[in-house]
Amino acid sequence: MPEPTFAQPERRSFLVPVLLALAAIAVAVAIAVKFFPATTVNIEHIHTDVLPTQTVFKGSSIVGLNETFRDFFVASKIRIDNQLRGPIYLDQVHLTFINSANEEVTVEAAAKRDLPDLQTNFPALKPLLVTLLPRDAAIDPGKSAMGTVLFSLPILQSDWDSRKSAVIKVDVYHRTPIYVTIPKVTVLTTN
Repeated sequence: MPEPTFAQPERRSFLVPVLLALAAIAVAVAIAVKFFPATTVNIEHIHTDVLPTQTVFKGSSIVGLNETFRDFFVASKIRIDNQLRGPIYLDQVHLTFINSANEEVTVEAAAKRDLPDLQTNFPALKPLLVTLLPRDAAIDPGKSAMGTVLFSLPILQSDWDSRKSAVIKVDVYHRTPIYVTIPKVTVLTTN
């Protein structure tokens, strides 16, 4: 009769399979981070001031022509937070205004080159435009930009007060646009 042996077969180490599994998980996470954006770009409405203006051009006594032009300025301060992993670049900014009769007006923000002339012609705009949010502004990852955008609408103060909505749209290069609604409570600035 043979002698009983109590020898155990050699145990295999699980170190190599565990390390391979961890490496595969790390590669999958790296691919997900590379191809899927981190979070989003957020926009927040801080404050809006409005300035209704009226300019009357009086003609000569011969012609007797008087013309009245009305401009309604909306100066909105907004903040844009970049929570993506790469920088973003701002493009155009628009305001879409819908009055009580569901008529829609969309205007583009005043360009930087037009602001000096506007501030000269309408001095009450100067305190509203202290910090501007320029077009083509770059916002680095994890950073934010805050500034004022100026719009000129062909409406009256009563139209603004009875509006259905006013929405600012900020176009971002190679991304979907971002939107923020101007709440109904605004501050009236007089000439």
